[in-house]
Amino acid sequence: MAYSVASVSGWVGVVASVLNPAEGVWTHLERSLTDFRLEEIVTFDGPAHEARVRAGLLPTSLTLLAMPTIFSQDSLVDADGFVKLAKQRGREITLDTLRELHGRGLLMPLFRITDLPVPGRRVEVARSIWPVNIVGEVLSAGREGRLRDPYHEGRCLDWPHRRPDVPNARRGRAGFAYSTWQVLELGDALWEYRMHEDFGVPGNHRQRGFRRRMGLALTLLSSLYLPSVLGRASFPAGVAQEDVWLAREAHDVFDLIDSIGIAAGELRPWAERLLGRARSRDPMAEWLPILRHTSFTGWSKLRGVPLDCMWERVAAEILLLAHEDLADAGKVDPLPDLDGYQVRVPLHDRLTSQHTQATSLERTLGDFGLSPYPKVLLLVEGETELDHIGRLLAELGLDRPQDVRVQSCDTSNVNPQMITRYIGTPRIGRPLGDDNWSLDATATAVIIAMDPENKWSTREKRDKERQTLLEMIRKDVGRQGGSISQEDLEYLVRIHVWGENSYELANFSNDELIPAIASLVRGPGDGGTPEWRATLDGCLTWARQSRHDIDKALGRAKTGHISKPALADVLWPVLRAKLHHELGVGEVVTPVIKLIQHIRETHEGVRLANVLRGRQEPE
Repeated sequence: MAYSVASVSGWVGVVASVLNPAEGVWTHLERSLTDFRLEEIVTFDGPAHEARVRAGLLPTSLTLLAMPTIFSQDSLVDADGFVKLAKQRGREITLDTLRELHGRGLLMPLFRITDLPVPGRRVEVARSIWPVNIVGEVLSAGREGRLRDPYHEGRCLDWPHRRPDVPNARRGRAGFAYSTWQVLELGDALWEYRMHEDFGVPGNHRQRGFRRRMGLALTLLSSLYLPSVLGRASFPAGVAQEDVWLAREAHDVFDLIDSIGIAAGELRPWAERLLGRARSRDPMAEWLPILRHTSFTGWSKLRGVPLDCMWERVAAEILLLAHEDLADAGKVDPLPDLDGYQVRVPLHDRLTSQHTQATSLERTLGDFGLSPYPKVLLLVEGETELDHIGRLLAELGLDRPQDVRVQSCDTSNVNPQMITRYIGTPRIGRPLGDDNWSLDATATAVIIAMDPENKWSTREKRDKERQTLLEMIRKDVGRQGGSISQEDLEYLVRIHVWGENSYELANFSNDELIPAIASLVRGPGDGGTPEWRATLDGCLTWARQSRHDIDKALGRAKTGHISKPALADVLWPVLRAKLHHELGVGEVVTPVIKLIQHIRETHEGVRLANVLRGRQEPE
């Protein structure tokens, strides 16, 4: 049994025309369709299509609801919200336009909420929140069997995109929900619509499928990667902080995208297409070197096409981060090394400031006649710390140089006075009265992280060194004609050690170090034998007890030369897992992660952003 588009549309019109508006047009229309079982017939391929959807043979947007953190970092909007969002990004559309795009299958909403629950259509919903907004309404509707995927309903039903104003109607129960990522599909959908209207060009079903699949992928992957891309995380109702921090650790990316019918090899081409389109459309494309160093708070103030293009780059970065995780798991080939490329390719426009082709902040701001002042300068001793801390900061979205800059001193026997005075002394501007001054640049907090040796070996020595540095800053502020309160002064310099051991021994157990070292051993001798591992275990234990660094242990175990950068690289997956686990459970025990947490707190609660408070206590 089947119905044509014309006959069904006509039938719907007759039903709608005889209903009593006071009783609710939408509810009656939904109930009438269910009574006549048209809801099971009006699909792309009829009942067979519906059966495949219910059997899980076709990907559906309802699958997204099984993820605990879904819609925690991005959001959903109704039809009115979608039109408003599109206008912010330079797309002038109306509800009638949106309805027409839906009717022709060019841009389908992500969900349709109905008033009539069907027990057989209830789906697994991981989050539980009150239906006080569109996200809550969608989750509740899915749990109650009132949620549909419009893509699998066909496009012949003339559902309204704005619910009629009727007396005593429950607000917001029935209607459509769009993902904010679907705004990126709007340009192609409008172009296809105009080509058909003006020139009779038939629709491209392949492109429609491409747009839907990419939208599903972005909606799903945002919970995992958007915090790293934007440098900020959201914790809405129904989502615990540990769920957000543990998301990348708890979910296998390959299994996630497979659940919605996405192949691992699709993500990179989609990302490159988004980057290429942004380059061709963006009137501010030449400003990308500086925009990629700008925080979300800054670039989100853009409007029109530039804002739309920035969101295309954000979407591309989410897809590329997922691709990189899939490459680490051996599911896809790694992204290419762009060093040898003689021509520009889309990957050169990655939004992250950390990819190999991105210019540094210093160079970029120099090109634009500016100069950088990071909020935090971190001085570390060696190559392993430099590698790991840079990666840890990137995991938390703090890898932009204007946020935190990490500098290696190559030794703990270093005198930090000159660099601390240069970068840590506030640049005083005009006086504001009451012993306060404006600042010409954001003040930089200096954090020194060293092994517990030389001048950093005891608490007394560290306190003495810190007081020397603070007194120098106080004098330098005085030379500028100002003064500084003790509270502001204390904020500017902190000293951190790893405990009683050097970096590697303090942050990794023997069980974590031995496999990493064994994988790097070269020359005669099998680094995998039980005897060899037992010897190395004993040497590492000796080094811990004797307060020696790891080089002494490696020399005693006769491992041969092991490169610190190589060791850092092998240990990185272990440290990354620790980061997400410890932040997720709320119990930070690893010294370097404690340092990262302190850096984040310093960065987020930065003092002296614009004003220096003068000394209040007597001289």
